[in-house]
Amino acid sequence: MRRLLAAILVACAIVPAVCGAGTNQSPIRVTVTAKNHHPRPSESPSWHWWYCVKVRTAAGKSVAAMIHLHVLSGRTPVEAIGSVSLKKGYDHWCAAIGGEGNLLDVLPRGKKLNFQAVVRANGVTAKRNWPIVVR
Repeated sequence: MRRLLAAILVACAIVPAVCGAGTNQSPIRVTVTAKNHHPRPSESPSWHWWYCVKVRTAAGKSVAAMIHLHVLSGRTPVEAIGSVSLKKGYDHWCAAIGGEGNLLDVLPRGKKLNFQAVVRANGVTAKRNWPIVVR
């Protein structure tokens, strides 16, 4: 019994996937948050729908990253929002959509969409969605 336990421990130390540890671990952590799930188009320069994308390493440190933002209908891109480059030392990007020339005006209303951030950092790509329905 001890030999079997020792063999399992050695296998886990050499190849973590044998024990199920580390199989889905990503070296980056990405979080998307926004004002709500129901943005409203408005021509008012004072009304905006804000969002934030936070990118960190698994250890919680900042990392240089490239963020591509767009809106999807299912898996089909509906509208590109833009790209942002974060330098090391910055761990988040916050912005707002609204005002004149509002991007929300061109999105279909009442349909389930996904606001998506595609983040590339440390040779890894991570995608995070924020479900929205434009009112």
